[in-house]
Amino acid sequence: MNELTALSLRHQSIAVVGMGKNTGKTVTVNCLVAGAVQAGIALGLTSTGRDGESTDIVSALPKPAIYLPEGAVLATATASLGRGTARLEILDATGIYNTLGEIVIARVREAGSVEVSGPERTGDLREVIRRLQAYAQLVIADGAIDRMAASAPSVTEAAILATGAVIGRDVRQVVSLTVHAARVLMTPAAGGLRQPSLELLAGGKIGVQNQQGQIKAIPLSTAIDAPPEILDYLSPEYNCLLAGGALSDPLAELLLQASWKVPGLTIVVQDGTRIFVEPSRWQRLSRRVAVRVVKPINLMAITVNPVDPRGRRLPGSQLVGGLRELMPDLLVVDPMAEGGF
Repeated sequence: MNELTALSLRHQSIAVVGMGKNTGKTVTVNCLVAGAVQAGIALGLTSTGRDGESTDIVSALPKPAIYLPEGAVLATATASLGRGTARLEILDATGIYNTLGEIVIARVREAGSVEVSGPERTGDLREVIRRLQAYAQLVIADGAIDRMAASAPSVTEAAILATGAVIGRDVRQVVSLTVHAARVLMTPAAGGLRQPSLELLAGGKIGVQNQQGQIKAIPLSTAIDAPPEILDYLSPEYNCLLAGGALSDPLAELLLQASWKVPGLTIVVQDGTRIFVEPSRWQRLSRRVAVRVVKPINLMAITVNPVDPRGRRLPGSQLVGGLRELMPDLLVVDPMAEGGF
């Protein structure tokens, strides 16, 4: 049993998320499926959008198919049921819809390729995974079209990040961008959050908190655009911003401004999928502001695709080696390399 399969089988649900299109996410999913089959594990599959089609609907480039074995179950929209070679039997309807119809639970009666078109909203994905777990020991959520929400700890137990040559001009840039994405996803947990703080964050609201856990709510609908009123609430006493939405580039700039006047400034968001800060600004922010989450994402591995489908190829061993050097606690593999998976 390879190392990635062994890691995967410690969990009941895993998200495979990509840093962009053509980063090898489907190859990673197929490798996980093969490992589960070899281990005799009952498998379930869904996605956060459409995946498994033969041709990319945006780039028109050919895509690898997703293959499922006999006995596996998947959650997909009704319009996707006949778009593969696998023979499927509908087991249940979920009452959840996407643009291709109702999401249904189907069992594979004859192995083959499948098109997976799952729920688009995080809450619906959580429910669909729960439904699949009635039939499967391991559920894989394919984070289609670089959607990171599937990796949220409220949705899946662990995550794999797929990266590749398509995201950068050379090895150094691909490694740098991937390390940034991984570190954001693995943002550490905040300590000492009390129930009122957790409820404020879960409700998507905004507030400030002091060392004693006392909260002052900020009457704003969102902090994404960094309204300057936030500065009126931050102080040396109330130096922790609770942001129930996203940490954006404008909000990061506002916090950098505030950090010169507010010692020990901290911001807390739900998890790393809520952070959208470009790499250079993130480095500056991390030096001056403590960025924390309610619950960190369990990123267990990075998979590498050294081939850009437009015809460019980077040295796979250098990509893997560079990532292993900077992220020594993570498993880093090239699924297509001999002995790499």
